Amino acid sequence: MREEYPQPVVLDATVVSNFASTDGISTLVASVAAPVVVPSVRREIEQGIEEGHGYLDSAVAAMGETISVQSVSAIEDHAAIRDRLDDGESQSLVRVIEQGGTLATDDLAARRLATDNGVPVTGSVGILVLAVERGHLDVSTADEWLAVWRDVRGYYAPVASVSELIDDPS
Repeated sequence: MREEYPQPVVLDATVVSNFASTDGISTLVASVAAPVVVPSVRREIEQGIEEGHGYLDSAVAAMGETISVQSVSAIEDHAAIRDRLDDGESQSLVRVIEQGGTLATDDLAARRLATDNGVPVTGSVGILVLAVERGHLDVSTADEWLAVWRDVRGYYAPVASVSELIDDPS
């Protein structure tokens, strides 16, 4: 079993969107102890709904209930991050730098900056694996979700199957 991520897990819009696209917000919430989004990620998800992505409704409904929305006060102190990432990723990373936790992002630049700043990082696939290891999802369903993310949503996945990353596939 994978080690527990330092809490809370601060989710970016891509991670939230991936899980919402497979009706998996409840699995996401069950798999990480303390899911958090920053206001700019909430706005990005709401904008997605306005653009016709109705599957995001479940994500917005969860925000403020099972997914905490937490502000970032020190973004102006992190110009190097703010200037290199979009609002959602920069606020999410600054939230973790300032207050602790784990950054959940699939954005390569955000992952690199997180590593440079000593911030623990995971992404959609890491949380999917965690969901399987914790018994919230079976491998077959996880692979189906991964296929939807990849084939329907255009998500780049570093693996063909989550079973490639499961510590104990039994």
